[in-house]
Amino acid sequence: MRLPDPLPQRSAMEETLYHLHYNQEESHWWFAARSEIIRHLIDHDGHLKPGDTILDIGCGTGAIMRALADRYTMVGIDMSPLAVEYTRKRGLGDVHLMPVQEFPREQYNVRGALLLDVIEHIDDDIDVLRTARDIVGPDGRIIITVPAYMWLWSAHDLANHHKRRYNARTLRAALDKAGLEPLRMTYYNTFLFPLAVIKKMIDRNKTAEQAAGEVDQPPGWMNSLFKAIFRLEKYFLPWMRFPYGVSLLTIARPKKQQ
Repeated sequence: MRLPDPLPQRSAMEETLYHLHYNQEESHWWFAARSEIIRHLIDHDGHLKPGDTILDIGCGTGAIMRALADRYTMVGIDMSPLAVEYTRKRGLGDVHLMPVQEFPREQYNVRGALLLDVIEHIDDDIDVLRTARDIVGPDGRIIITVPAYMWLWSAHDLANHHKRRYNARTLRAALDKAGLEPLRMTYYNTFLFPLAVIKKMIDRNKTAEQAAGEVDQPPGWMNSLFKAIFRLEKYFLPWMRFPYGVSLLTIARPKKQQ
């Protein structure tokens, strides 16, 4: 029986989001700082060597792949033809339109996998985590980010077709069911948490269509300020765990066989 696709089907609202992401991912404070944080943690705790292959599952428009491509061999998959098209426009050729369950793992020696703000979109998040576990093999690593706290649910989640938000307990339980153990788990986007909570509360009164159509990049000075504040977290995250934040981050590996 064919498993369900790991990403939602393409829609007009989703196309709007892909257009915004492609245009903003390398300049918007959240995308740009997150990219730096992910790169720093992979280099520090990813158990990967230069040239190792990383599979970006649900690669979106390819900004993270591009940020890592100078050090690692990047492969991307996504279920959106528009996302794949945009990723290729960034000069990244090894990107494919397919669900993760169909990834030809025998053709690649994948040492790391990225699931960056992906599993919250999927009905069966455990199945995708298990598949990623099998792809990276017993010594591989999986870097996962998810939005935190169901009480922060807003129109942004509806616009992005989210199924859920997580906390440390529910994410740890999902990893356990998938045969993964977290080597590091922490909340992040912590320094701007109070402002993010206010924004989420305001967005609760909006429709999904309104949230999807917003160009929410702030003025240049504010964008630079938010980016500088958020990116500071990369220097703390390898050494400490934040007790709260807008998002959760974990580096996981397959459980050792007993």
